[in-house]
Amino acid sequence: MAVTQIGFSTKTVYPLDVSKLKDTSVVIKEGCEYQLKFTFQIEGEIVSGLRFQQNISRKGIPASKLNLMLGSFGPRDEPHEFITPTDEAPKGALARGKYHAKCKFIDDDKTIHLAWEWTFKIQSDW
Repeated sequence: MAVTQIGFSTKTVYPLDVSKLKDTSVVIKEGCEYQLKFTFQIEGEIVSGLRFQQNISRKGIPASKLNLMLGSFGPRDEPHEFITPTDEAPKGALARGKYHAKCKFIDDDKTIHLAWEWTFKIQSDW
């Protein structure tokens, strides 16, 4: 499986480079709604029971977990696309700050197809 694009969307899609995500922070306005969009290509064999898992922490303390079943995918010429359900960024003075997320795509066979880390900041303004 090759992930060709990961995007962060509030209303506009912002393409993100997985290899550079750990070194840069994405800024999210507090209280805004957002989604993650994945565009990926399956090569070779069918990927059965593909899941997206994300663990978010702040200052080393777990803040949130997300475990989404994407489904089973076979190889094809055009890329597959998945958009997470809309989520709302936390709001308020205590929610502002830097968060760390660990993400991975894993299948039923416990094969990790892609794992990455990224950080984001919740701020009162863009």
